[in-house]
Parts: sequence; C-alpha cells; structure tokens
Amino acid sequence: MGFLYSQLFVTPAYPTHSFKDQTIIVTGSNVGLGLEAARHFVRLNAATVILAVRNRPAGEAAKASIQASHPDSATSVEVWDLDLASYASVLAFAEKVSSLPRLDVLLCNASISTSSFQLAEAHERTLTVNVISTVLLGLLVLPALRRSAARRGNRCRRRFGGS
Repeated sequence: MGFLYSQLFVTPAYPTHSFKDQTIIVTGSNVGLGLEAARHFVRLNAATVILAVRNRPAGEAAKASIQASHPDSATSVEVWDLDLASYASVLAFAEKVSSLPRLDVLLCNASISTSSFQLAEAHERTLTVNVISTVLLGLLVLPALRRSAARRGNRCRRRFGGS
C-alpha cells in the first residue's frame, strides 16, 4: 500500500545540482522523459542543452516549449538531428559532437517501441535504435567527455535510460 501511496500522492523533490557552464546532450528530447530532463537542465543553469532528435519540427517545438517555461534563462538550447535507426546519422552526430569545446553530460534517452517487424541497418529496428546505435553513440562521444573532464578536472556523465 505504501508503494501505491508514494506513486500517487508524493511528489519527488526537484533536482537542485547546478549545471552552470556545462554542455548537455539529451537524445529523444522532444517528448516524455527526455523533454522533461532537458527542461530540468535548463532550469539548473546549463550553458548549452542540445536536443538530439530525429524529427526536427518536433525538436523545434520542444525547444520553444522549454524556452517558454524558462523565459529568463540564459541557457542556449539547440536542436541537432540524430536518427538512431541510421548508423550514418550516428556517425555524423558524433563527428559534430567532437567539435564542441566541451561536453559534460550525455543522456541517452531515445528509444522506440514498434508492433511490427522492421529492419534498420540489417537488424530489427528496435534493436538497432534501442541498443546498437545507443551504445555506438555512447562510445563515439566518450573521447569528447573525457577531454572535457581532463581539461576541467571534473567528472563527466554518460547515462543510458528510456521511457
């Protein structure tokens, strides 16, 4: 009964850790948990929040929503294209990330759920998006995360999640 009560009537505390001067990438950030995570990073004063999305119009709408909810924020919110069903898109995204002056957090939140069998990059599409490309992206941006950590003497974070 305690679990049910906590799910229905207890609101978790908002995060309070400052992300001042940090650059954050959130994949799958146009809806759901990814959107709310990006919104929190803006609220927590990140310097730059990059919304990595496969659908640019949806990403631009998410950006507008975030900026409307935090109109006084100095955080730069950018929308970058990333289609995890395409290895070429993952490679191009990672190449673009390598040109960033710093990267402090990569939050891999993008995922799909389909009811029919589809192929992407010679594998079942859900497997390609939710596992293979997500891990590939995490590995490809690791040098940028490590570079930032070494320059600034702090810990960078790479997290995998999904909603």
